[in-house]
This record gives sequence, structure tokens and C-alpha cells, in this order.
Amino acid sequence: MSASASASGWAVRLHGACDWVLWVMTINVLWYLFTLAGAIVLGAAPATVAAAELTRRKLRGESFPIFRTFASAWRREFWRTNAVFAPVSILLVILGLNAGGFAEAGLLGTLPGVATVVAFVLTFALGAVAVTMYVHYDLPLRAYLLTASRWMIRNLAHVLLLLLAATLIVVASLVVPGLIPFVSLGAWLTISTALCVAFFTANDRHVSELTDAATSAASAHIASPAVLSSAR
Repeated sequence: MSASASASGWAVRLHGACDWVLWVMTINVLWYLFTLAGAIVLGAAPATVAAAELTRRKLRGESFPIFRTFASAWRREFWRTNAVFAPVSILLVILGLNAGGFAEAGLLGTLPGVATVVAFVLTFALGAVAVTMYVHYDLPLRAYLLTASRWMIRNLAHVLLLLLAATLIVVASLVVPGLIPFVSLGAWLTISTALCVAFFTANDRHVSELTDAATSAASAHIASPAVLSSAR
């Protein structure tokens, strides 16, 4: 009986793992496809947001046709996401080109080179946080990057965990280059979304608990005079 249950448990976990591997590969293909559909420059932002939106829905246990839902999200968010994330995209391109220039000149280890790499990494993290924040919260369009920046400052440990995940994916891709066209980007989009959703959900729960505690304290403070009065 226990052996049968153990085998069944392993089968379920294996099925779940295979399902996520297939998901990562599918998101990887869809991101490239729809980024190319938007001539790369205009297609990347809505494709990234569509990937985050669908991954968030999958994490919540929803079922949906992947291609049609991805295409619908990409079309719906095309202009808005390009407007919201254009500053991050432009900054990443500039910093990436500068870092490449420093590397070619052998100056990547100098202070300007290191500063450029650090700025690139922080901008990259900002983009990852802001994208998931975009699909998780309903904020004014101009507020996403500023809110994401503030969140990063207050949650440095979470940012480090996010960057650690990115580092692991980069290292795995360098060790096994065959992962790059089929898995790497999909893995990053899926993992970064899952981590940020977990971070935001925990933060929302914490804020809710603090609000409930403050409300309870205020109610007790208001009720206490009535209790004292009746005691008299």
C-alpha cells in the first residue's frame, strides 16, 4: 500500500516536472515568435509581459489555450507595454553596448567598466520586477517603474535571489550552449515571474496582517471607554 502510494507520488511529481519543462520550452518559442512579429524592437516588451501574464495564470492553476491567449495578451498590451518599458529597454541597450565596448578594450575591470556592469544588472532586475508588477497590480502606467524601484530598495534580499536565479541560468547556458535557443529565455521568464509573484503575494499578506492588526487595535481603543463606563 505504501509502496503504491509512493510510486503514485513520484509519478505525479514527474508529470508536474515534465509539464513545467514543456511550459518553459513553449514560452521560449512564443517569446521569440512574437518578438520577431513586432520587428524585435516593438515586439519584445509585449511578448515579455504576455509570458509573465500567462505564467502567473498557470501558477494560479488556470487552464487556457496557450497560443491564442499569448497572442491576445500580446496584441492587447502592445502599445502600453512599449510606452511603459521603453526607458528600461533603451537603458539596457545603451549599458549593454557600453559594457561590450569596455570588454573589447580590456577595461571591464576598471571603475567605469564595473559601474556600467552594475548599472546593467540593476536595470535588468528592475525590468524583471516591473514586468511582473505590471501583470500583478493595477497601477497608473507611469507608476510601475517608480514603484518597482522603491520595492527593490526595500527588498534587497529578494532582488539578490532574483539575480542569483538569472546567474544560474546564464551559467547553465554557457556550460550547455544548446539550451540557449530552446530553454534559457523561457526558463528566465518563468522563474522570474514565479519568484516575483511569490514576493508580491507574501508582501500583500504582510500588509494585510498589519492592516488587520491596526484595525483591531483601533477598535479596541475605541471600545475601551465604553467598557470602563459600563463598569462604573
